[in-house]
Amino acid sequence: MVSEFYESYRDRHRLAEGWKRRGRKIIGYFCNFTPEELIYAAGFIPVRIRGTTENIGLADKHIPSFYCSYMRGAFDQALKGQYHYLDGVVFPTACDMTRDLFSLWKLNIKLPYYWYLPLPSQSTDSAIEFATHELELFKESLEDFSGNEIKTESLKQAIKTYNKNRSLVGEVYKLGMKDVPPLSGSDVFGITLAGLVMPKDEHSTMVTKLLGSIPNSLESSVNGPRLMVAGNNFESIELLQTIENLGGRIVIDDLDTGSRYYGSKVTEGQEPLKAISERYLREVKCPCKHDAEDRLKRILELARSYRVNGVILVIQKYCDTHLFDRPWIESSLQREGYPVLSIEHSDIGWSSGKFKTMVQAFIEMLE
Repeated sequence: MVSEFYESYRDRHRLAEGWKRRGRKIIGYFCNFTPEELIYAAGFIPVRIRGTTENIGLADKHIPSFYCSYMRGAFDQALKGQYHYLDGVVFPTACDMTRDLFSLWKLNIKLPYYWYLPLPSQSTDSAIEFATHELELFKESLEDFSGNEIKTESLKQAIKTYNKNRSLVGEVYKLGMKDVPPLSGSDVFGITLAGLVMPKDEHSTMVTKLLGSIPNSLESSVNGPRLMVAGNNFESIELLQTIENLGGRIVIDDLDTGSRYYGSKVTEGQEPLKAISERYLREVKCPCKHDAEDRLKRILELARSYRVNGVILVIQKYCDTHLFDRPWIESSLQREGYPVLSIEHSDIGWSSGKFKTMVQAFIEMLE
């Protein structure tokens, strides 16, 4: 069953081409702060722009090599024509690199629609008010581009669709609380990645089917330590598979493309745009917009709920927002009794000797 999720993610460009042939329009987006519900309500398929594990060549002619491998890889794929099916791209205010890449994409990747969404870096009441106004402008731009009015009922239905998907993926994550989780961390990662690049209703159908096929109890074949993987963004599932092959059991994550993306809902029953603003500004914990204390609180809550024995921090090189906070996060976790392994990466080398040696030593220390 999980193989279907892997295949959907691996074949995401081919799937998108099929949607285009059937008359659907596709909007690419960056970052967890893009309010997909609005894009969905306008009749578009929101698709997360992803990085690559391939060699980066074309992008380095336009941007410095000290940009993170995710932004460089995504831009490189676009320059190579991998995202030729997109009708537009949305860039929200996030890290400095996201801001910089907006103009470069617009200059070099000719698409009919671009939108920069200036969301505040705070979550006060005045920030929510400002964000709600910006979402209204975003809504109007989507209506102009699509030719479809985004009615209140359509937006409420989009919120329900996304909340249902978050709830279903939340059920997948809850399986990690069991003494013997029926899914590996790498399997869960494959499930979450698929949800970034396909319509949410289709992904929900797949997750519902998967949950119905999982047995209630399993015998454990792995007795290794229970681990959390936390950090920002990486492309290769090989990272998690290497940890598991060395005996670690990944039971939960705190990742941009994992539990941080799926872990909170938009409040239903109130004014939709304000509810969306509150969810994206207050509940999606990221160093771009939240203090390290808020994010540490979330990590500790997950660590306790999932009874983890250690934490592996995985952060991309040159991701200043995460790297600035890493020393304090690491020392704070250690004071709370959680051993930590910190790793910087560029989306390659997960099965190499250095990474394997570091992880193996960490796991042996925990056993």
